[in-house]
Amino acid sequence: MKTTKLIQFARVKRQMSLLGLCCKDSGSPHYKLQPKLVLSRYQNGMTLIEIMISLLIGAFLLGGVLQVFIGTKQTNRMQENVSRLQENGRLALDFLSKDIRMAGYWGCLVPAVANIDIAGTNDNNNVNKIDNGTDTITISGAFDLTNPPAGVCGTGVDTSAAYYSTIAYKINNVTLQRNADGLVEGVENMQILYGADSDANGSPDYYVAAGTVGLDMTKVISIRITLTLQTLDAHLTTTGDGRIRRSFTTTIALRNRLP
Repeated sequence: MKTTKLIQFARVKRQMSLLGLCCKDSGSPHYKLQPKLVLSRYQNGMTLIEIMISLLIGAFLLGGVLQVFIGTKQTNRMQENVSRLQENGRLALDFLSKDIRMAGYWGCLVPAVANIDIAGTNDNNNVNKIDNGTDTITISGAFDLTNPPAGVCGTGVDTSAAYYSTIAYKINNVTLQRNADGLVEGVENMQILYGADSDANGSPDYYVAAGTVGLDMTKVISIRITLTLQTLDAHLTTTGDGRIRRSFTTTIALRNRLP
């Protein structure tokens, strides 16, 4: 009987030893259970609190990444709009300057009345498809008279001839138009001042708007234009409609009126 019990105890002790559930106590021939070893060997995964903390940290990190992404995207959008605005401003002034410099060019023709090739209006009121508060300018000349036909030189200006051209600039629906053609979008305003040379010394004495009392358009020798442009996209800033605006100014000499 005693031998049988010893054999059974030996089997149990061997199985527990193999599973790591017991260890030999120093100074004792007996074995005792190791609950800590049991937990460390068979406990897997994380607790609910650990999962919640991990999710919270992940949410903070994801929010930071999204904030950086949104900020970078907004900055890139703003820079792109400002670049396009500046490009449109330079392009609009280039169109105006090129045509206005040619005002009064008649080639070998002899106009019946000199210096009647420029006209303008000031601060229009939404008439004739012109944006409210903007100016217009109209110039004329023989811009296409590169090879005058026989018998034309020395004659007067025929306004019905093919060489006669009239160019009108205005702002319509926030777009700079040349006659009926839209050239540059995003142009919010155009203000034009005319520099008159009252003492015939080749230098303008003052700049005034069209229609100003005392302005003689036949004595105008330069024109000063200020364009106000706006970005095509809104919601770029936190003020007003969120658009960015810039003003561009240039002064154009009328070559055909200078000595």
